[in-house]
Parts: sequence; structure tokens; C-alpha cells
Amino acid sequence: MTKQPLRLLSEQDIRLLGLSLADVLDLTELSYRLDAEGKAEVPTKIGVHPERPGSFLHAMPAWVDGSRALGMKWVSYFPGNFDRGMTDSTGLIVLNDPDHGHPVCIMEGMHVTFLRTAACAAVAVRALIDRAPETLTLVGCGGLGRWSLRVMGAAFPSLRTVYVSSKTAASRSRFAEELAGEGPWRIVPVDTPAEAARASDIVVSSVPPGGDRPVTADCLAPGSFFVPLDLTNAWHDEVPAAMDRVVADNPDSLAALLSRARPAAGLDAGRIERTQDLVAGTARKAAPDARTFVGVCGIASSDVVIGWEIYRRAVEAGTGTLFQMT
Repeated sequence: MTKQPLRLLSEQDIRLLGLSLADVLDLTELSYRLDAEGKAEVPTKIGVHPERPGSFLHAMPAWVDGSRALGMKWVSYFPGNFDRGMTDSTGLIVLNDPDHGHPVCIMEGMHVTFLRTAACAAVAVRALIDRAPETLTLVGCGGLGRWSLRVMGAAFPSLRTVYVSSKTAASRSRFAEELAGEGPWRIVPVDTPAEAARASDIVVSSVPPGGDRPVTADCLAPGSFFVPLDLTNAWHDEVPAAMDRVVADNPDSLAALLSRARPAAGLDAGRIERTQDLVAGTARKAAPDARTFVGVCGIASSDVVIGWEIYRRAVEAGTGTLFQMT
């Protein structure tokens, strides 16, 4: 009886395989298009919530036909870990062969999570925007902020000015120094994001819960796109209702989250358009003066599609460690 070994891939293994940001954008767009065509089975993630306040572990399975991508992401968030010298979030991606169901790969999942989260945002904006954006504001400059700049830059080579705000002056200055040479942009640290956001085509937030909420409706310019990758942490209650359009890759999940976590926002769930349909071209572009709220809810179809491309490259290159379960 054949026993197929598991291939174990570290973050370093993944980085060495040469997956470009353009590849990630294309794979993310493919996952959305296949979903829009009814070729993806992506249940809403389920989770458990251990005793530490705010902590969770989420299970995110997906099957994407057409790409033959089958698997699951298992991701944790334990706030406060950073103060103990550990990361707040961890992730694993487990891939199963669609022909026989046996697991074939376990890979480090946070690198893919950063890439695909930023790519989901960029693909959504790219499907709707009617111009070449030149200005980006980042509210928060941690891992998601860094990858948002890189992926938005790959999706929109027209970006020239990037404003960055964060909790401390040191963190945003360090961000500007470290990423200044990665693209044709000028990075400008700012104390507060309001004025910068008013001058921006795209505003992306990625801040932890429990802090200030610096994004107000009046600091989002006509024609701009607001992408709260933190989903609920950065904006005031009036923001969703003030937007001309609200889109999300899981409208039911976004509506339920806002109803539970931000009930004062009062978002009408019937307003939320499905990102996958927009990417597939079944909805109109945003009007030049429309303000759009883009929700990236974290669906696993993009994780497993990207994961399977990584796995195929790893097999071809002989990368990783083989592990026999029995």
C-alpha cells in the first residue's frame, strides 16, 4: 500500500520558490473568478475562543475546482503575545490531494496570509477603480501594512506618494526608512492620518483592537477606497453608512461581524456587494466620486489556491522536508 509522505515547508522554503507579487495577484483573482462561477466551496470559518480575552483559533477549509486546490488554513490570534516575545498570530496551511484526500503538505501559513490578505484588497480595488491611483495612506505599519504597500505597489505601479501613520513616531519612521527603496514612491510619516487620507486614492488600515479609531467619514475623499484589513478597529461608527458602496468577499460574515462587534454602525446588510462578482465583471465600476468600503473577510479559497501553487513549485524544486506519518 502506497504511503505518500507529507512535505513540510517553512517560511524560508516558501520565500525561496520565487512566487512573485504579480503571481499572487493573479492567483487571488483566479480564486475570486472561480468562486463567482460556482467552482469553489468555501464555508464561513469556524473557531474556538480560549480563555485569554480576545483570543481565537479559526479553521478555514476550501475546495476550489478548476484550480484543483483542496485544503485548510488553521490560524490563531492571541493578543498580548508580543509582550512575551512571541507573535500574536500564527498560521498553518494543510493541503490534501483532491484525488485521494490524503494530506500532502503542511506549510507555514502567516506569510501566505499576509500576501493574500493584501492581494484580496488590491484585486478588489483594481476591479472597481476607474483611474490609476497615485496616493496611498496606511493606518498602521506592522506586517499587514508592509505587505499592503508592496502588493498595492505591484497592482498599481502608478503609486507615487505613501503616507503612513502608526502608534509611535519611531515605528513609522523605521517603516519609511526600510521600505523607501522598494518602489518608486515617496513615503511620508504622519502623526495622524486624517489630512493624508483626504488626499489619498486608497486608505488601508491594519491596527490592533482597543486603540484609537482615527478614520472618520469626513477624512475619506470622494472617489477613494477604504480597506480596513482590521475590519472593525480603525473607523468611527458613521463610516460604513456614509460609503456609497460596500463590498466584501463574504457579505454574510461581514454583516454578522459588524452587527456583533460594531452595532452602532447600523450597516444595512443588503447593501453589501460580493467582491467575487465584481472581479468577474458582473457589476459596474465605481463612479468617479463614489467612496467604497472594501471588506476582506478572510476566506480560504485564495489561501489554498496560492498554497497549491507553492506546493507544486516545491515538488518540482525538491524543496522542503519529507515526513512519513506512519
